Amino acid sequence: MLTWGISIEDTLCPKRVAHQGGSKWSFRPWRWKYQKLRPLVNTGFTMSTTFDNQTKERVRLAVNIVEIISGYSEVRRQGRNFVARCPFHDDRRPSMQINPERQSWKCWVCDVGGDVFSFVMQREGLSFPEALQYLADKAGIVIDTVASKAQGVSAEDKRTLYRALDWAVGEFRSCLKQDPEAQVAREYIQSRGLEASYVERFGLGYAPESWSWLADRAVSAKVSLDALEKVGLLARGTNDSRYDRFRDRLIFPIHDPQSRPIALGGRVLPGAPSDSAKYINCSETRLYQKNQTLYGLNLAKDAITKGRVAVVVEGYTDVMMAHQYGIDNAVACCGTALTENHIRLLKRYCDSVVLMLDGDQAGQKRTGEILELFLSESMDLRILSLPEQLDPCDYLLRYGGDAMRELIPQAVDALEYKIRTACQGFDPLLDTHRATTALDSVLSSLAKIPESSQSDSRTGLRIEQIMSRLSRQFGVSTPQLRLRLEDLRKQSKRWSVRSDENEAQEVEERKPQAIEYHFRELSPSEVELIEILVLHTDLVPMAIERIAREHMSSPTSLAIFQLYLDLELDGHALDFQSVLTATEEPSLKNILVRIQEQAIIKATKSTMDAHARLESLCERWAIQDGSDPVRSQRDALEDRSLDDQSQIDLLESLIRQAQLKHRIEQP
Repeated sequence: MLTWGISIEDTLCPKRVAHQGGSKWSFRPWRWKYQKLRPLVNTGFTMSTTFDNQTKERVRLAVNIVEIISGYSEVRRQGRNFVARCPFHDDRRPSMQINPERQSWKCWVCDVGGDVFSFVMQREGLSFPEALQYLADKAGIVIDTVASKAQGVSAEDKRTLYRALDWAVGEFRSCLKQDPEAQVAREYIQSRGLEASYVERFGLGYAPESWSWLADRAVSAKVSLDALEKVGLLARGTNDSRYDRFRDRLIFPIHDPQSRPIALGGRVLPGAPSDSAKYINCSETRLYQKNQTLYGLNLAKDAITKGRVAVVVEGYTDVMMAHQYGIDNAVACCGTALTENHIRLLKRYCDSVVLMLDGDQAGQKRTGEILELFLSESMDLRILSLPEQLDPCDYLLRYGGDAMRELIPQAVDALEYKIRTACQGFDPLLDTHRATTALDSVLSSLAKIPESSQSDSRTGLRIEQIMSRLSRQFGVSTPQLRLRLEDLRKQSKRWSVRSDENEAQEVEERKPQAIEYHFRELSPSEVELIEILVLHTDLVPMAIERIAREHMSSPTSLAIFQLYLDLELDGHALDFQSVLTATEEPSLKNILVRIQEQAIIKATKSTMDAHARLESLCERWAIQDGSDPVRSQRDALEDRSLDDQSQIDLLESLIRQAQLKHRIEQP
């Protein structure tokens, strides 16, 4: 939580507070009270400390939400607003409403909405800092994060690396298309059955068999050799001279979700020496971390987001062939096994993953290793074993896309797959030793499911079904299975604690995730309060002064109330756009937009004005908890133990409350 430097003297001096329609002078005698209480409150919600509100507001004002959304879906005017087909579900007709005045958007079909930041976050699968930087780049605004300053890294340095890599990708692509030396690469592509349009779409290129082809062209084009070295395309020899890392290879550009090239993969071509590595990738750089990158995600994310399912294959050509045959939600890892970071990346876009690795024994073994990662991350995993030990590329070439589309829904649940493979080749009721080993293997996987997921009704039901199945298949009573599972959970927990103590990096990766806020958590009174706050900023001080945070009955209402309190205490504007920009949580932005939309409709039908509605809410909450804040403050004034300054604070608070109640403006 941010700290606020508000002294008691601040509470006795007029404070100029900005509001949407101008400014006015008002006393804030309650500031000191709330500053004392704030550190005791933990809602799980915090304002950003990486970027201040001025930076966020500057970026928001520099971009137009209509233009941003039009880059993803066709936008057309409808009255004063705009509509578009929602990219978050299979939208047959435009159901997304865009309000250019409030710079907000809302789709009532899939119940998502927010501002330009939350749109980019959900559409591109970005965190808030990444979305802010993405929009700042579009607007030509240079911002430096706290982390970048600490590392002595500027945003301009990173842009130089992007430009250098983009230039290199263009050179390799041109070489593949035109250079006679690339004929062997073109023949290889044709032999693999890849169509020219998909070669172009994925940006394939060719690196000639030369030690300095790229370096020489960079010198001629005045492209920084240092930048090319930093992104892993050049290396240094023993005499400190630079040479090309990729030579006589088919080049596969690797992109981030925003379609910016961040690295290259190179495949050896027919006729190369037998000791040549089949694939080489760029070393990890500031732009590229292989355990956080999925090949083809920039092209697959639309299909993944709409279907909420991702198909993970093993190689670059597998991804390309899948897309060529209409499997548009296919991605692959980049030179590494699937990791926890890959799973967390996929969770931004989908709920379920179909793992389609090679049908050989090595591929089958990898599926067993990956299963426990998905269980620990509480994500649905299904395993698709391709027949005849074919890899996805060869299967598609032999049987076509329709055959694979029929196979995908038949993918086996990962735990069911675990049971089948563990019991393969023996009878669990006859071979006791192997049965015990297999049973422990299955229960060990179940023990990896986090406690937070076990409380979920669907997960709990799934575990019970598996336990019943194991009891029948292995001839062991369900209570005995539960005892063994609990022992394995305790062992797993102890191991996890030891690992956390020994590996600081794991501790960093296991930071708690942001709270997901839900509209259904709000009581009718809380909804009405927020409706008043979003439409009538002049009543926010009264609400903060009269309503205690303890009246908020859910994390969602408390987070929104805390947001207004934070902004008011810091002297920020409280208009709806500023409030929406201040929070970084997409789910909270969605709720605020939803409430504002219904508040506008409700305001035209309400028989009470906003001040009377707020007064009624304050009195209702006071009656519910049996408290009368005015009476309590009057009693406190009679308390001889209070010093003079505290009595002045209380007296000013009483005066201000009376002024607000009778709508008397402070001079």
